[in-house]
Amino acid sequence: MKVSVFTLGCKTNFYESGQIVTALRQAGNDAEHGMHKADVFVINTCAVTGEAERKSRQAVQRMRKLNPLCKVVIVGCAAQKNAQQFADMPNVTFVKGVADKTDIVRHIESAGTDVEQLPSVFAETVFSAQQHTRAFVKIQDGCNNFCSYCIVPYLRGRSRSRRVADVVAEVISAHAAETVLIGIDISQFGRDTGESLPQLFAALADTDTRLRLGSLEAGVVTDELLQALTHVNFCPHFHLSLQSGCDSVLQRMNRKYTTQQYAAAVDKIRSVFPSAAVTTDVIVGFCGETEQEFAATEAFVRQIGFADVHVFPYSPREGTAAFRWQDVDAAVKAQRAERLGQVKQQLKRQFAQSFVGSVQDVLTERTVNGICEGYTPQYLRTYFAGPCRAGSVVKVKITQPFEDGAKGEKV
Repeated sequence: MKVSVFTLGCKTNFYESGQIVTALRQAGNDAEHGMHKADVFVINTCAVTGEAERKSRQAVQRMRKLNPLCKVVIVGCAAQKNAQQFADMPNVTFVKGVADKTDIVRHIESAGTDVEQLPSVFAETVFSAQQHTRAFVKIQDGCNNFCSYCIVPYLRGRSRSRRVADVVAEVISAHAAETVLIGIDISQFGRDTGESLPQLFAALADTDTRLRLGSLEAGVVTDELLQALTHVNFCPHFHLSLQSGCDSVLQRMNRKYTTQQYAAAVDKIRSVFPSAAVTTDVIVGFCGETEQEFAATEAFVRQIGFADVHVFPYSPREGTAAFRWQDVDAAVKAQRAERLGQVKQQLKRQFAQSFVGSVQDVLTERTVNGICEGYTPQYLRTYFAGPCRAGSVVKVKITQPFEDGAKGEKV
């Protein structure tokens, strides 16, 4: 049977889709990632925003155009939030939530709806089928933070961690030049199992792959963690979730730190990894955000000197604490996103400029018209003349900032 697995949302969703592909193949099916003509489509949905839910529903229509007789199986967060929105759609035969969604192979020809209670422990299943030059390995699921704007803890459940030994086994089996450790909130890794991120990196010390971390909370940046990272082939790139650079907004968001604590975490990182990239997410126009509060965020972003900033206008989500709070006018949100986007571009260029003259190990991803593209350990996108092989690590001398990263010359 031909099965196409289509994914929306976060890196964790893409990893779990890889597990679904692996399980389908082991059961004898012809399964692949993406949206290709198939007998059965599996949609791994996202519900972090209303737009993500809309795209999940829209995907069903696209699949029906590819094969009007197809069966469509829905899994993931949008199904967990509201299964009925999919169950009533033509061609949709089965809807499953978040629990055991990677075991969908057992239900691929079933009919109905199965949205179970969210799990309390990490569910160990098959390793994920990798489709990129770098491997993604899931180490944690769920979230305990309950930020006032976020629906994720209600859809993914409480934090639960994978065992260190299981993580190490998958990292070794992936045989990747680079491995990214991901989860919904990996800062909480090990708190439910008695293990920790430093213990995980100690166990990974003898692996050959270079290691990269997914998104972290500032509070997890400790001397113990940073020292553990110095003993592995670690990519010095820290994505520290910020959301706002104003303490009063952070308090309304139910974030568990102040800007002073966040800045201290960045200083600690840079004392150990001076050339580290620190990237972040910022929500503009959160409930009641004043011009003064936004100005504080803009100033703080400049103060930290981020390597990159993902800027999002606030989007209310039904079911969250902030859903009925005072919203900010859409035009104001757009204007603030534009302003912060300009700051982001300035900081990205400054970060790229700081590497001019240095030689970096670039993991190549693709070649377009003879120009190779890849990433340094600091996740600086780098362009250089080929030839090169995708997945290989090439030494490149950085010569100048260029487009969304830097240009270099192969050494």
